[in-house]
Amino acid sequence: MWLFSFLTGPRLNDADMELRAELREFSYDGLVQLAADLERGVVKRGTWDGCVLSYRRGSAGSVDCDRNGRRGNAFTRYWDSERIDAAHVLKRVREEIQYRQSLMSDAPQKPRERQPVPQA
Repeated sequence: MWLFSFLTGPRLNDADMELRAELREFSYDGLVQLAADLERGVVKRGTWDGCVLSYRRGSAGSVDCDRNGRRGNAFTRYWDSERIDAAHVLKRVREEIQYRQSLMSDAPQKPRERQPVPQA
């Protein structure tokens, strides 16, 4: 039993690292929409038309390859074969959303410049 977990553990770790790297490239809107669709259980497997990574530009199917131009990677293989569940992906998506929100709240706020009023 330990041999099986020893041989499969690094691959799962590779898939998880690939997922985290992909999520860093997502638009914020893509993360929010992906989280909502994962919660509803409508994210697809086995196709780029609506799979996890296809949300990168904001909606399901907005891209058809990963950040490196590949149509398959360690994460997609695990996702398509259902070795990573939606709850795991949702956890990573929420972590990325929370990270980005913390960046925005930590950024110093500059006062907005007054915009000139258009003359009629």
